[in-house]
Amino acid sequence: MKRVARLLMGLMMSLLPFLSQGQTESFVIETIGLRQGLPTSDLHALFRDANGYLWLGTDIGLVRYDGYGFETISVAQEGRWLGLVNAITEDRNGQLWVGTEDGLFVVQHGIAHAVRSLQTGRFVRMNHLLFDQRQNLWCATSSGAYRIDQADLQTLTTNPAATVHPRALPDYEKWVPKLADRRVFSLAFDEQNRLYIGGKFDLFRYQPGKPLERIWQSPGPKVEIQSLAVRSSSDLMFTPLGLSCVIRLRNGQEERLLNDRISSDVAYQKNHFWHLSYGLYRQGAGDAQPIQEINLYRKTSGSFTKLLLDQEGIFWIATNEGLLKLRRSGFERFPLPTSVAGNEISGLGRFRGQLLVGAPHGRLFVRKGNQLQKMGRDLTTIAGISALRADARGTLWLATTYQGLFSFDGQTARQYTAADGLGDEGFNDIFPDRAGNLWAVGDVGITQIRTDSVADRRYRLRFYEPVTNRYKFTIFYSGLAAPDGTLWLASDYGLVSFRHGKFTHHRLTIGPVTVRSIRKIALDKLGRVWLATEGQGLLQGQFVGGLFRPVRQYTTRDGLPSNTFNDVMVDSKGRIWAGGSTALTCLIPDAAATQIRNFDYKDGFFGESFQNPHLFEYPNDTLWISSSEGLLRFPLRQLDPIQEAPSSLITRVRLRDGKDAIFQYADSRDVRSGLPVRCQLPASLNALTFSFALPSLVNPSFNRYRFRLDGSGESWRQAAGSDRSVTYAGLKPGSYTFRMVGASANGIWSSVVSFPFEILPPVWQRTWFIALVLAGLSLGIWGLIRYREQQIKRREVEKNRLAQLIADLETRAIRAQMNPHFIFNCLNSIQECILADHTDAAYRYLSKFSRLLRMVLEESARNFHAIHHELELIRLYLELESMRFDQPMHYSIDVDPAIDTQNWQIPSLLLQPLVENAIWHGLIHQSEPRQLRLEIRQNDDQTFTCILEDNGVGRQRAAALSAQKLVTRTTRGLALVTERLQLLEPAGHGRGTLQIEDLVDAEGHPAGTCVRVHLPIITQIAVRASPLYPPAYVPRPGH
Repeated sequence: MKRVARLLMGLMMSLLPFLSQGQTESFVIETIGLRQGLPTSDLHALFRDANGYLWLGTDIGLVRYDGYGFETISVAQEGRWLGLVNAITEDRNGQLWVGTEDGLFVVQHGIAHAVRSLQTGRFVRMNHLLFDQRQNLWCATSSGAYRIDQADLQTLTTNPAATVHPRALPDYEKWVPKLADRRVFSLAFDEQNRLYIGGKFDLFRYQPGKPLERIWQSPGPKVEIQSLAVRSSSDLMFTPLGLSCVIRLRNGQEERLLNDRISSDVAYQKNHFWHLSYGLYRQGAGDAQPIQEINLYRKTSGSFTKLLLDQEGIFWIATNEGLLKLRRSGFERFPLPTSVAGNEISGLGRFRGQLLVGAPHGRLFVRKGNQLQKMGRDLTTIAGISALRADARGTLWLATTYQGLFSFDGQTARQYTAADGLGDEGFNDIFPDRAGNLWAVGDVGITQIRTDSVADRRYRLRFYEPVTNRYKFTIFYSGLAAPDGTLWLASDYGLVSFRHGKFTHHRLTIGPVTVRSIRKIALDKLGRVWLATEGQGLLQGQFVGGLFRPVRQYTTRDGLPSNTFNDVMVDSKGRIWAGGSTALTCLIPDAAATQIRNFDYKDGFFGESFQNPHLFEYPNDTLWISSSEGLLRFPLRQLDPIQEAPSSLITRVRLRDGKDAIFQYADSRDVRSGLPVRCQLPASLNALTFSFALPSLVNPSFNRYRFRLDGSGESWRQAAGSDRSVTYAGLKPGSYTFRMVGASANGIWSSVVSFPFEILPPVWQRTWFIALVLAGLSLGIWGLIRYREQQIKRREVEKNRLAQLIADLETRAIRAQMNPHFIFNCLNSIQECILADHTDAAYRYLSKFSRLLRMVLEESARNFHAIHHELELIRLYLELESMRFDQPMHYSIDVDPAIDTQNWQIPSLLLQPLVENAIWHGLIHQSEPRQLRLEIRQNDDQTFTCILEDNGVGRQRAAALSAQKLVTRTTRGLALVTERLQLLEPAGHGRGTLQIEDLVDAEGHPAGTCVRVHLPIITQIAVRASPLYPPAYVPRPGH
């Protein structure tokens, strides 16, 4: 039936073209069809999602349009074809629900899934989908209206193959008994969340908890309510296809509109009803009849199916020949008289409060309302009027393109020639200086217009021409007077200043490029100078000390449509307007971020072939643009409302290995954006491509993008041309955040969107691996140190063992020397007794000597013995020695009670040589009573001291007396004792020392000798622990 209706509609459009009263041709229409890449021209549904993409329901599936191209979804992931798409809607999570002739589909992140349980006989041929306030989905199908609860939708989101059971509209089967008549075409909600159902015959209203009610009944057999729009519960419209009209139910009363015209769609948006019939109609709440906005018959011969007014104010119309895009144009093409040859307007100006327009053939027009009226005769035969300017006297001066200057006082016009001082014929601009004089700039030089002193001539012209060959052929395009009175001129050779009759060329260099041609120069209220150049965009600068200092350059990299401009102007609010060869640009430099807004033919501006645009504001807030294609009027108040910032999107992040390979390195997938969440990539996958978009469809060619990658050290970069992707390769391990912003055609930048990710370091650079390596190295170093310490310790032990062995051998050697020495001395004593004929004494001496000799032999096998053994041996020796003297020898042995004589060890026979020396070298020469004292006392916890003191003659006297004897005694005892003490420390027992002190009396005469032996405390355990002394050699206490 729908196809028949379309054919009928197309036939009626071809037979009954008409224009309705009130029509305003203020729309720009763009046709998007097969030539523009649309995969099919047969469209059935329109939907603009929350991200800004436009979705088209076609006969081959679902099509997405982003302003640049189309993406088609024809087959679901399960292999089912979508087929003819009738309805599209979106839930809060950004998932699309698609109603087709074959049932329901859900689209997630660009992939369609078939809802199998809703592709059976009852649910096929879905015509409309609509969410209620509770996010339940209502479906208009071939067998009625059904509700899918939110919980079931959640189930289908995670598992489209799950079985759900939609709830049928209550009581609908009672009202429509026949299954063939239950088809529902349209759905809508009012402000009370009541559902309206447009069926095959009737219109119903349903409120939960209440019976279904019929609010309109078809007068005929079949009408098919194809579309439905509700303003309130008391005001709604619908299109009954079979009645060829639009019906409005207002307060329950039926009103028929657009009779005998097939209406394809109706919608209520932005406080108006919108009708799609042979054209686009608008109807307010209080309007009795719709007003035609535009006649679409002239734009297409196809039939219309759906209408959509989106959030950007764009009307989208689906036809069977493609897509129509309708936008209101801010530009009004001003009607020109037929006398304007070729529609070319060459100059604009103001005179006596009126707008003047110059055209070819020297024709001058004045604006009267919405039309132009010719003023006077033609000034020239061919040349056009290029500039208009009134002087301080109220005389209008007109410059022509190549036929000189004219003045006009309101009544008559006068042409100036060479006789008046005119040295040029072609002029491009007229501007005033600070003194009020006018200057005309032309193809050869500049001409000053001054008041003449001659009575019959009001003005005098003075021509100035550059005198150097360098400026011989310089063409001057425009000029202005700086605050200091200097004239600055824009020319084809750059920027030139004129002061005191002298021209000065100012070379402008931007980077490596020299600015050659400047078409226009302008000065704003803040003292900023603006230059319109050919090839270098717009230059902003300032006059400093008679020079021009560039401050900033604006080019296509900043969002300009071109780098070549013919004119630049500052409007009454300080906005900068620039007219180029392709578009018009508005630049607002005082905004937080410089706002650039461009207009081209898609916005209602001139077409692509216009030339020589000129800009003029009059009155304030109205911009006039003239060119070779005519005259445009643009109300500047259209720029005043604050535009809503667009939303930018990062649409895809891809690895070099494939489209979805990145998700295996992410924790999850964002439900709305479809991007990976908490993405951590291995070091080998360090090349990523980011795709981004700004789904603003107003004029996508002017959409701009900037991006940067935090963590890489780069600053913001501008996307080149229409590129909407960037690839980063060779990223080092670390944390990164990709950021991007976009600006739509209105020049407002979006908020920043970002995507964080991390490139993990290779295994050998990760913290745990480094920690493990450091731990291993530390353990290895520790083990090496321990091994080295063990080696050193073993070597030290071995060294100590060898030292002890050497000490033991040396001790044994010394003792081997001491024993014969002691025996030799004892035998000498017995010999002296016998020689002295002391037989009894010799007998006693020999008896004790034998006992002493036995003790010496017993102790000779030991390196150490207990102190009491040493003292016992010394007592026996002293008894032997006392028997040799005629006079008795007094001796004493005192031992500190703190000394453990049984446990503390002393080198065997250590003290005996000292006692022997005291007797034989000191006491033997003493004539007075002989005294010998041996004292052993403890110093501290580590050492004790043996003190041997006698009252002999002293060492010096004893040495002298011994030298006089015929038979001398060998005295090796002290040397042997010293050597034995020195061997204690290498053996590991501690240090032993020997000190000898000569005693004197009060008069300083020798009074004896004091010997101190400092010994370390050596216990039986210490001796037993020595590897050189097996247990058999360890002395036992009490031995």
